[in-house]
Amino acid sequence: MWYKIAVREDSCCMLISILVFLLQIFKEREEDLRRLSRPLECSCFRTSIWDETLYKAWSSIVYQLIPNVQQLEMNLRNFAEIIEADEVLLFERATFLVISHYQCKEQRDAHRFEKISNIIKQFKLSCR
Repeated sequence: MWYKIAVREDSCCMLISILVFLLQIFKEREEDLRRLSRPLECSCFRTSIWDETLYKAWSSIVYQLIPNVQQLEMNLRNFAEIIEADEVLLFERATFLVISHYQCKEQRDAHRFEKISNIIKQFKLSCR
């Protein structure tokens, strides 16, 4: 397990993210991956190309890579309050993955981020 020692020594705040595409084996593989990666934290995402799970997984990974995310979220909240918005989203420029968001009211559509992202991407393509 020399690689685990090297990772611990060289990386004070390493992020390990694993996307698992075979849903039927996810639970047993997730337990194995978490056990094998100890004492490091490991994030596992059950994903499929057929639904929004892949989008959510990549958004979560991008979110974890953002430094000072608490400051960013506080600024989004302040911005939303100034413009009296119910919700504010911040997308990554190239992929339109959600980096962060603020909402003051519960939203009914759990897939709204993916839908908005797809609408923006389609609009961007139509403007070329």
